[in-house]
Amino acid sequence: MLESIKIKVISFLYKVLKPAIKVPFGVLLRLYFAKKLKFEPDKVNSILILPAYNGLGDNIMISYYVHDLLNSKENLEVYIISPHYNFWKALDYENINTIHPPKSKLELLRILRANNKSFDLAIFSSPFTRYLKILPLIKARYKICYDPLDFAFRRPRLRVLGNINVKGCSAYDLRDSFYGESLGNLLRCCGFAVKEKIPKLRNIEDYKLSSQKTVVLFAYSRDELRKIPDHFWINLCYNIIQSGYEVLILYDDEAKTYSQKLIASLNNAVKGIYTDSIEKTVQILNGAYAVICPDGALLHISILSKVKKIVVFFTIVEPKHRIPEIAYKTKKIKTIRIEGRRLKNIISRFSVFDSSSMPEYYSRLRDFYFEACKEEKDRLIKENEKKYINEILEFLKCAE
Repeated sequence: MLESIKIKVISFLYKVLKPAIKVPFGVLLRLYFAKKLKFEPDKVNSILILPAYNGLGDNIMISYYVHDLLNSKENLEVYIISPHYNFWKALDYENINTIHPPKSKLELLRILRANNKSFDLAIFSSPFTRYLKILPLIKARYKICYDPLDFAFRRPRLRVLGNINVKGCSAYDLRDSFYGESLGNLLRCCGFAVKEKIPKLRNIEDYKLSSQKTVVLFAYSRDELRKIPDHFWINLCYNIIQSGYEVLILYDDEAKTYSQKLIASLNNAVKGIYTDSIEKTVQILNGAYAVICPDGALLHISILSKVKKIVVFFTIVEPKHRIPEIAYKTKKIKTIRIEGRRLKNIISRFSVFDSSSMPEYYSRLRDFYFEACKEEKDRLIKENEKKYINEILEFLKCAE
């Protein structure tokens, strides 16, 4: 009874009170952008970009539009607010600059002002009010973003807002769009003819693996809702080995303890390999026959590498939101969707948008349903384990 009351109170807080609080800011932002400027693309020499999220995978997903953007104009300088300096510097482009985001958005504003930094165009692909609060204070002639009122009222189509004429611009559809398109759409609204392109990496040598039939497995997942249980990985590894492949478990600092325990559970029938950088990860994947992983950063790094076969597990969002169409032209990608009516129903209770490209959760509601969600996910995996393993083995064997 008490728990039911708590859920109702928190639901009211998230779904009624918080959106209502954001309405005045959304209205003020619309008024701020009421006066339109004549947009002159020829005068745009510097662009500030704020991604919706700070994750490595999120940064990689918006990078598919950088190639066309930087080639649209000579000496165009692009500044990206991102903690992933090493990723952006691994790309083979000279005019990409990163600004490390501090915890406070006002501190970010202070850093920009302290350096007396101004931009010709500021693009905020994040619809979150916490980011958009500083947009009016950014020194930029032209500014463009998504309407925070659409996000506050949980509308799946986010309309474009800015101080330039955005008539005719397409709204960003959370139900059908690839995540990175949140940036691509805004760039096209500004007149840049950008399409999905795999970004160019700087010259990275291949890592020589012991076998040409090495399957690289990254088993770790930070997000418990995307985590695949140990028993599945163990049975999958044994089946892959019996099919004539070598398994190599890849791990970084965060995944080290988990991965080493998994290797021990396999009685050292597989080897592990450590990576401490994006470049080394790409080197290893370049020499692999295939890679298997849950939805996460390694999926996105795999798409940038030379590996030809990718197996990826999805438990929350649909693959179309996470994998760009361009990837299917150069890779064979096997997606395994762990889904069921009950699991979807549980997730919908704490999810802002069902199966959206922005898997946004009501965090305090999530705590009430977390165990039920995890149990149902693990049940579905155990129930379909043989089917999933057979599909993976068949995929590995096809077109060898």
